[in-house]
Amino acid sequence: MSQQSSRVAPRVFMSYSHDDKEHRDWVLALATRLRADGVDVCLDRWDVTLGGNLAHFMEKAANASYRVVAVISASYARKADERKGGTGVEAQMLSTRLYESMHSDQVIPIIRNNPTAPPLLPAFLGGRLWLDFRDDQAMEAAYERLIRDIHNAPVDIVPTLGPNPFEGKSDIEARLEIRNSPLRWHSPGLTGDVEFIYSQNSGMYTIGTGSCQFTLELSPRGTSSVYAYRDPLDIKHVAMIEKGESRRPLLTDVSQFDTSSRAVGAGIDDAIVLHNKNDYWAIVIITAIFERQKLNPEKVIQFRYTIQSNRTANLHDAVPDNQSQDGGKL
Repeated sequence: MSQQSSRVAPRVFMSYSHDDKEHRDWVLALATRLRADGVDVCLDRWDVTLGGNLAHFMEKAANASYRVVAVISASYARKADERKGGTGVEAQMLSTRLYESMHSDQVIPIIRNNPTAPPLLPAFLGGRLWLDFRDDQAMEAAYERLIRDIHNAPVDIVPTLGPNPFEGKSDIEARLEIRNSPLRWHSPGLTGDVEFIYSQNSGMYTIGTGSCQFTLELSPRGTSSVYAYRDPLDIKHVAMIEKGESRRPLLTDVSQFDTSSRAVGAGIDDAIVLHNKNDYWAIVIITAIFERQKLNPEKVIQFRYTIQSNRTANLHDAVPDNQSQDGGKL
């Protein structure tokens, strides 16, 4: 029989203004999803009954055992600054918490129903990082970042501090170590555009970091295509998606492509699918392959990549719509 985790669930207080039914229902849906993802949410619609003490409920905004998700609509920002209604009461409590600890991250501002650019923020949240929940098409990425922050499970992990490359080495040894460091061929972000001289570093280039890391190993396959391999230790499967406008709907499940081979061949506008040993998925779209003539000929590949950080094989929403056609785009 499996045992439940003994870890205490993080507690979150939802602070928002009751702008209209649509906005209230959106907050309810967000709170419901957070609870399903292991967050103990305190929401007025659940925790204040008829005849209940609303002031006592709002005092939880000042309780240090709760982080606060503040849904910043334009109305919320105005009420907070003017100290009007329940929003004003909560804003007073939250501003006190933040002023007592200027480096506190206990209040997470998320933007909704706030159309101006930049969005309207209450004064007490000025200079704070916020998450943009205004675009429903991009909301999944914002939600994942929110849930990761609440659970302290960041994708971007601080790298291990390495040694001084000059200590105990001659100048030549230090120069060679710096020049041949694998980090020269590494893009740690979840998305990026890369130009890689794949005649260097044994044809290996790393994307992502931590559990979301993938090593792309390449070798020449004629003048305008390459082989990609599943040989690196962090790679479980590799597949290829041919270019074409019809492939975007298939990105909802990239695991459906043939992953049985050790190597796949791919050319310009084709996409390489990578599945790593931690069950994350990534897609690499080749935009150019060419040879650059210098002192020694350099075999060069240019590509755009996206890593799906939620361990699903659905890359459809992870890849923007403007990458949905050919010409190095999905």
